[in-house]
Amino acid sequence: MEEFKTNNENNEFEHHERKSWIVYLIVGIIIGSIVGGIFGTFIVFKNPSLFPWVLSETSTQTPQQGSSVTVGTNLVDIQNQIEEIANKVSPAVARIVSTTQVVSPFFFQVIPQQGLGSGVIIRSDGLILTNNHVIEDATKIEVTLSNGTTYKGVVLGTDPSSDLALLKINASNLPVATFGDSQKAKVGEFVVAIGNPYGLDHTVTFGVISALERNIDTGDGKTMYGVIQTDAAINPGNSGGPLVNLKGEVIGINTMIYQGAQGLGFAVSSNTAKKVIDNLLKTGSMKWPYLGVNITTMTEEIANSHNLQYVSGVFVVSVVSGSPADRAGIRKFDIITEANGKPVSTADELISVIRNSNPGDKITLAISRDGKIINVVATLGSQ
Repeated sequence: MEEFKTNNENNEFEHHERKSWIVYLIVGIIIGSIVGGIFGTFIVFKNPSLFPWVLSETSTQTPQQGSSVTVGTNLVDIQNQIEEIANKVSPAVARIVSTTQVVSPFFFQVIPQQGLGSGVIIRSDGLILTNNHVIEDATKIEVTLSNGTTYKGVVLGTDPSSDLALLKINASNLPVATFGDSQKAKVGEFVVAIGNPYGLDHTVTFGVISALERNIDTGDGKTMYGVIQTDAAINPGNSGGPLVNLKGEVIGINTMIYQGAQGLGFAVSSNTAKKVIDNLLKTGSMKWPYLGVNITTMTEEIANSHNLQYVSGVFVVSVVSGSPADRAGIRKFDIITEANGKPVSTADELISVIRNSNPGDKITLAISRDGKIINVVATLGSQ
């Protein structure tokens, strides 16, 4: 009996030893897997070029629809692009200091005040684009390039309605920024802003295009049309600097922000800028096309209040006497549904069509009046 008990105890001991060995083996495998995973992840992210299939893209699904969306995750490539943009475009960005004379109410003293902004070199012989409000009423303009050299700036022309101005400095062989087509810009597209906020030269900020073709009330009774909205950080001193896409093309000129808001910056589109530059160089002034109507987007409330049938389009609130619209036969309470053969459903869309035209151009409009559709042709004037 005692011998049986002793053998049994030995068996239990051997079984316990084998059990412990298995447990240690499993724990070792788990710890090894965790350490290996961490080490492998570190190696992949430190050397992405060795494992391009890992960081190239991933597919995510929206639970509601179950559709796949391909999302690029190669942040290293984006970072490299931003670095390249900064190196390529920054040399073509200038700091602009303007001096204005302000009369003090005390003893009528004349006090000089300085304003700070940015500019973009658009021609190697010293042609620079900036905001009109940066140099407006200036008695002295100093332009400092990326190499630290300062020049006297001379105003060639301004367009207050688009807040753009052309300057000239006596220099040559300067680096030049490349302008892109802002009509190809997309909401959500990555953009980079470069400028001199608060005198911090060649500051680079990064964001996205938040909206396109915004019409913004500037607060002084004026409206800026067709501007680009971005959440890239823009501060005082950025005005006149470029908004650049990831191709390194200037698609906007940073011009204003909403005070007190976050991520609400606006830039004049590059296509507007190119139009202004061309006119200022040719004639020294900018004349925008003019139809001569006060308009708003048509709504069911407007239709009901004027006892009209609701039609999607642009409601004509009033027509300026003697204007191109008046001469073309457009009437108060007309509803414009098409412009040059394309549907227009908002006032902003019609404004965009007009702004992209030139004085003297003919524009064909489809109009809903008394339940009938009529076509009129207006020759745009200038404003």
